Formats: sequence, C-alpha cells, structure tokens
Amino acid sequence: MDLGKYVAATFGGMTPGQQAAELAMVKPSEIKRARQDALELGIPDRGLPPLQLAMVVKAERLAKALQIPRAEAWAALHKVLFELMPYIHQKLPPKADPGAVADLPHVFLIPGEAPPGSLQQADDGEQAAI
Repeated sequence: MDLGKYVAATFGGMTPGQQAAELAMVKPSEIKRARQDALELGIPDRGLPPLQLAMVVKAERLAKALQIPRAEAWAALHKVLFELMPYIHQKLPPKADPGAVADLPHVFLIPGEAPPGSLQQADDGEQAAI
C-alpha cells in the first residue's frame, strides 16, 4: 500500500499500469485524428480502420522518437498491451461438465453424534466409489 501511494504521489498520480496504458493504448481523440496524423507522418493510406491506423501512428511516433525500426516499436507496444490484459480482462475458470457433476454421489452430513449401531460399514465396491 505504502509503495503504491508513494509511486502515485511521486509520478503525478499515475501508477505503472496507468503509464503503460498511456504508452501503448490509443485514446478516442487519437482515433479521430488518425488519418490526418498518418498523412502528416507520411504513412500511406491502405484503408485501415481508424483504430488500427491510430495504433500504426502511435508505433511510428515511438519508432521515430527511439530511432528504432517500426516493427520493433509495434512489437513493444503490443507487448505492453498483452501485459495489461490480465488486469483488465480476468480469465474465467473453465466451465464444469454438467454430466460429470450429475454422476457424483450425494452425501449428507448431519452434525452431532450418530446413535450407536446406525453407522454401516461400506463394502469394497462402495469404498472404491468413494
């Protein structure tokens, strides 16, 4: 808790996850101006949807700023996106097979002591099933 508060206070209220999202994700305003930004950067119009084009523009700007190949910048941005996914989109547990649950025996537990002689010893077949 204390480290989280320190990081947020020291870095303008942004956590590492928020900074990673700021780096890799595109905002609605970037999507709106993607065609114009692509034109200014000399990225040819290949008919990409606005979201994808905005991502290409972001990768191009990162590549130019870091003086690295475009593909490397694209890969770096997507690595950050995939690292953020578990914090946004929780993995769901696998669904149980309804048939498997129906095959299980019913067991009733009643609190308290059983009257003498009321417990029966299970035979080998029942013991194996348990």
